[in-house]
Amino acid sequence: MSKFKKAVLDTSLFRRSYVICLFCSNISFVLIPAYLVLIFLFFWGVFLMIYNERKYHTVLKTRYGLWLLAFVLSSLLTVVTHLASSLLYNAYNLIMVLHLAMCFFVFYSVHTEKHLNFRRELYSVCRFIVYCSTVLGILGLAFLMAEISFEVLWFKFIIFENRFDGMFVNPNQLGFIAVVAIFCSHMLLKKDFIAISGRERVSRIWIGSCVAVNAISLLLCDSNGAMVLMIGYAIFFVIYKMFGSESKFSVKQIITKSAACLLAGLVIVAAVFFVRNITQAGFVQIMKATSESTIVSSDSLTDKIAHDEAVVTFEHENKNLDSGRFKLWKQAAKMFLENPIMGIGKGNIYEYGNRMFEDGIKFSKGYGALAPIMTDFHNGYITILVCSGIIGFVLFCIFGLRFFKHITMHVFRDGSLKESVLPCMYAFICSYAIYSCFEVGLLYNVNFMVIFFWLTLGYTSCFLVKYEPDRELGTFVLFGKTFRRGLL
Repeated sequence: MSKFKKAVLDTSLFRRSYVICLFCSNISFVLIPAYLVLIFLFFWGVFLMIYNERKYHTVLKTRYGLWLLAFVLSSLLTVVTHLASSLLYNAYNLIMVLHLAMCFFVFYSVHTEKHLNFRRELYSVCRFIVYCSTVLGILGLAFLMAEISFEVLWFKFIIFENRFDGMFVNPNQLGFIAVVAIFCSHMLLKKDFIAISGRERVSRIWIGSCVAVNAISLLLCDSNGAMVLMIGYAIFFVIYKMFGSESKFSVKQIITKSAACLLAGLVIVAAVFFVRNITQAGFVQIMKATSESTIVSSDSLTDKIAHDEAVVTFEHENKNLDSGRFKLWKQAAKMFLENPIMGIGKGNIYEYGNRMFEDGIKFSKGYGALAPIMTDFHNGYITILVCSGIIGFVLFCIFGLRFFKHITMHVFRDGSLKESVLPCMYAFICSYAIYSCFEVGLLYNVNFMVIFFWLTLGYTSCFLVKYEPDRELGTFVLFGKTFRRGLL
């Protein structure tokens, strides 16, 4: 087999390339070429998905794959029932179905690749994110301190609506990547992970710099969603530390440890928001002092007023707690009633919104020409419910609950995971499930958030193969055919 053909058939290489490309699509000025490359990578992924299914029967080997396959088929049926829509919307709906299938049977199905050292692949992804986010974070903070801020096309460089977005397209993307970078740094400190991956340990200077720079960026971007993700990660990891050391607890121990977790959670929440306020106020004063030194020769009242108005405060311009999401979710409820069984499809949200509401879907005007494909409900669960209907939502929930049940059972039963990455990934997945209640996530978007979640889910699923090898032998009969129990 030639090197080129070997590379084309390398699913691990594809996953790494796809994740890196989507990461780059969040960077200002790199976004456009990244998405052009993504078009090629998308077709590569579709080819690999079909090739692996035909040769290795990936779907039949995927754990709980029957529910995922049923979800894909349900989504395809939704597309068929909306063929009366325009060609553009139908094309986008079909792309979404292929995207769903790739999330399930290329990224989540990592555990079906028997000879893959998934820790080595995970290490490569983590190292790239740590190095790249650190460099970009340092550049962003340097430009901020130098007060270099400008707009080109839709890129608002360094400052986006009074919030810090650094080298990224908007503050929410910066916040998510900052949390992911901290999460990756945490995993790179695990001894078992480094030893089994067979790679050299990343310098602690790099890891320390990554955590410091991205923590500052997270505090300055004022992304409440990303803050929820970070707080959730910390709290779920504390819960693991409390309950993951032993397999059995007395009633008194459960009550004591639960109270300790609750107290720790309250302390973490209070500390994070306190530190965010202090950090933002501190940077405002530093920038004021820097700015004042440049206008010291001017004593006019006009210059002083203009200077005070120009100082960035790093706070949301929209002071509403929900940032307009409640109105968006009310619109979603009305759209859900249009087709509650099969859903309307992701590509039809914009069209239905313009037809049902005088001003269209909330936030959609901000997307400009990309509104038909970018419009979303800023809640992963509501988006699935509206786009896939009750049938799709139930199928997805069955998969999610079964996966969560099994992985939780093993995380808290095995007391030897202190230096393993499994508790880290488990905490991130749990936190992301909460984060998806407020941000674009889970499934119906081709972006870094969604793909990174399914990749993490895939690496986590590899541990199920280790803990439940007997499920490979179990079978069940469906429609007269015999299948592995792992499908269900």
